[in-house]
Amino acid sequence: MSFKIFVINLDSSVDRIENMQAQCAKLGIEFERVSAVRGKNLSKDEKAAVYNRDVNLAKYDKELNDGEIGCYMSHARCWEQIVAQDLDYALILEDDAILTPEITSFIAKLAESTQEWDYIKLSHGRKPKNILNAIDLGDGLSLGQCIKLPSTTTGQFVSLTGAKKLLQHAYPIARPIDIDIQFWYEKSLRSFVVRPFPILNGDFGSEINQVTDRRQVDKRQFARIWQKIKFELNLLINRGRLGALPKSLLK
Repeated sequence: MSFKIFVINLDSSVDRIENMQAQCAKLGIEFERVSAVRGKNLSKDEKAAVYNRDVNLAKYDKELNDGEIGCYMSHARCWEQIVAQDLDYALILEDDAILTPEITSFIAKLAESTQEWDYIKLSHGRKPKNILNAIDLGDGLSLGQCIKLPSTTTGQFVSLTGAKKLLQHAYPIARPIDIDIQFWYEKSLRSFVVRPFPILNGDFGSEINQVTDRRQVDKRQFARIWQKIKFELNLLINRGRLGALPKSLLK
């Protein structure tokens, strides 16, 4: 199977890519650097080509900042590379990722599997999520299903079919990338979570999305409540669309 590791990194963040090089060298794996999009450097026309404020506010409770737009575009660049290079799957990392030794075991597991998944979350968000069903992968790892995926994009596997689905629904950008992935049912995304998480979030935080902390941005309170209600209802309605766990990983 064809596979690559992509690391999203701003051109100015030399220290972060050097840190990633050291981590990967220690684990004996190679990666391809993907130049991150700095949202604040987008021209008016470039921004208009990927972002529509009306669509954004219809689906999310605040206007996206430049960093969130750039972060989404950076991940989309990786999806585009998966499709362009006809990769079976890829590991996509942000430059603040901390790799654990377990990640190499999981890469080997996926190399033996058939494509029964679109997206596998490898890192945790701010709040723990309940696992509904899980299978034991060996080596201390398990693969499970979550109705509500962790809100982080520090580390994830994306398959070719997953990349195509994500690109089909990417533009115009309506939500931050980590939030948009939680709407897996809109994209028919077969999504899973690995435990324990083989990718940790670095305490220095990724610079890719650092423009404005979304918690400090004024939100439309009524819109936030209404959108949250719709989201929770849709999760319940679409629970049956989670699909089956990829049994081929048990081989």
